[in-house]
Amino acid sequence: MEGPHSSSDAGVRITSERAARILLSPADRRFLEPFIGRARTTAQAAREVGVPVETMSYRVRSLMGHGLLERAGSVARKGRPMTLYQAPSKLEAPLDLLPYDDVRGYFERVDAVGRELFLSALAARAARARLAQWVVQLYRADDGGVHLDLAAERGQVSPSDLQAPAAPAIAFNWIPAHLSPEEAKELQHELAALVARFADTQDGAGEPTHLLGVFLTPLDHPTRRRD
Repeated sequence: MEGPHSSSDAGVRITSERAARILLSPADRRFLEPFIGRARTTAQAAREVGVPVETMSYRVRSLMGHGLLERAGSVARKGRPMTLYQAPSKLEAPLDLLPYDDVRGYFERVDAVGRELFLSALAARAARARLAQWVVQLYRADDGGVHLDLAAERGQVSPSDLQAPAAPAIAFNWIPAHLSPEEAKELQHELAALVARFADTQDGAGEPTHLLGVFLTPLDHPTRRRD
């Protein structure tokens, strides 16, 4: 293809910021998706996306201008043949092409489905886990900041109650941790082993019964730990 990209056996690598942003934007990407790895006319793509042909024609010109589409032949018909357009079967965009807000937005979209499923299930099972007896507390801490936390009311409920046989298997914690680079890598390997332990048992296991999420990242400005 001609345009702001480079090719390899792994796929076509995008080298322009604007082309990369099209890949990450659901509103823009939907006009590209009908052409990924296959040839389509503008009319065919318009029907697939559900937009007027004129709208798709404008988008096709834009996508070609960014090097994401190329002409792939034509379809004969009465009068003027219809041009076929095609995108590579695989496109890659390095994250370092993109501004911070775009990268953050991408991770938010990746995380959104799992996080929504987790939060909905957690809220539905709050009473069974005795979380409904806990309190949401807004307070000013010794560090001068105002905090919103979930806590056991007057010590009547212990976090260990979540591990009681009758309680659902629920865990949710964010831990601002002070780790050396070596400790962080050790933890990363331990978490990867935990994920692999359960991922390897899922083939043919039927519908999922639980959701496990694992997160670890360095902090540019680590959260100050409270005593």
